[in-house]
Amino acid sequence: MKSAPRTAALVTGAVVMLVAPVVALKAWSDPADPRISVGAAAPATLLPGDVRDATGRMIANAVWTGLMTYDPASGAPVPGAAESVTSGDRKVWTVRLRTGGRFSDGTPVTSRSFTDAWTAVLRERWAGARLFTDVARVKGAREPGADGVAGLKVKDDRTFEVTLDGPLSGFPALLGDPAFLPLPDGVLRSRDWASYARLPVGNGPLRITARTGAEIVLRRPSGGREIVVKTIADAARQYNAVQGGDLDVATGVPPARHESMDTDFRRRHLAVPGRSVTYLGFPAPVERLASPTVRTALSMAIDRPAVTEGVLGHQYSPSDSLIAPGILPGHRDGQCRLCLHDSQAATAALKDAGGLTGPLRIWYQTGSGDEGWVKAVAEQLRKELGLDARPQPVADLRKAVDDRQVDGPYAVHATAAYPAPLASLTPLLDAGTGYADGYATGLLGESAAAASAEDGVIPARLAESALLRDMPAMPLWSAHDHLVWSERVRGVASNAFTGLRLDRLTVKD
Repeated sequence: MKSAPRTAALVTGAVVMLVAPVVALKAWSDPADPRISVGAAAPATLLPGDVRDATGRMIANAVWTGLMTYDPASGAPVPGAAESVTSGDRKVWTVRLRTGGRFSDGTPVTSRSFTDAWTAVLRERWAGARLFTDVARVKGAREPGADGVAGLKVKDDRTFEVTLDGPLSGFPALLGDPAFLPLPDGVLRSRDWASYARLPVGNGPLRITARTGAEIVLRRPSGGREIVVKTIADAARQYNAVQGGDLDVATGVPPARHESMDTDFRRRHLAVPGRSVTYLGFPAPVERLASPTVRTALSMAIDRPAVTEGVLGHQYSPSDSLIAPGILPGHRDGQCRLCLHDSQAATAALKDAGGLTGPLRIWYQTGSGDEGWVKAVAEQLRKELGLDARPQPVADLRKAVDDRQVDGPYAVHATAAYPAPLASLTPLLDAGTGYADGYATGLLGESAAAASAEDGVIPARLAESALLRDMPAMPLWSAHDHLVWSERVRGVASNAFTGLRLDRLTVKD
């Protein structure tokens, strides 16, 4: 029988909150510190081109305004610092900046603020470099010369041109990533990245005014309440601090409090669908796993909710699609019917396929944090299908896949770089499975070359259906973020690509 879903929907709950009177009085009154406070782990860096964690993205999207931003309701890209981003062939793009753009130090935002910043990302090999080389595929990005990058041409102070190696309809949406943010002329000339990263100057709605190991203070140019991001890595400490009235917003919820979240916070909690998905990939050279029937049998034998609510501690949601749920433009619920746990159907499918004998090794990268769920999945496959499933750690998983050492399913983690179905599906073709079906890859190419991102949705959805049919990669689950907040705070909004919108936070009058 199919197991009943056991994971709460990703929406804000609404139930009656019962709290002790003393705690309630403290939480509802204005605290001694009038600032709006947010708990989060410390960012690895505040250098936008090198941002690599959720806190860094959250702060970057407050301190800078990118060429494009994301509508919080639809997830669609909308112009930010750009007046327009246009292309006749989706390969050569013309970017026109809004007039009057300035950094918080008063210096102007010009075309070179972007093109020189992007060149620095590539030259310094910061974390964002792969978005230029592997996702956008900017011409010459892999080998930036002394004069810059071949695909970046400044026309005037407000206009520049970007040439890609191939068409990409989602290029405007990609421009909302921190890797594409501008840098002021002073740091571009000095290249004193370390000093700049301590108190960076951006062109966004908030400015960093102070920073210590314990907190980062941000302020609006127009005044008003300061916002302080407090360094609290532990989700339980954040949660308890909001309950006690010592913190306004927690960006994490501990596993032990997931079930009580509805009771603890009346209409003041949110789970934000993510942009990353974990899959099991199937290596094409392994003949006994080549049949889609075998792969779907393995998929139906896995009880995804049991894993996400167990060893993964409610921090992930079971996948029912190849596309990350945080991709609002184009994601569809329920596309992977074979992702539902169904013991009888799984057993019947494996029997129809002729069964599987011998060890079934599930490969994963040592030190990746995958060990717990791989063990849980292996145990389920042993129990449901009677297979000799065994976890198989390896020091360099990608090398083992490329060298054809991997003889069983292996862990694949893919993160969409921008909000479009294509951004979730394209990484699966580069995951080492060897999948090369002409129909599916042709549809993805059609999506990339579509006249607009909206026009690219339909071919991407058709490609998803083809990929689910052949299942070169089986979707397992997707990470999501949790937020809870105090009675006094208003304007809590978040999405998978920006994180919590610090600039929208206000307090109750």
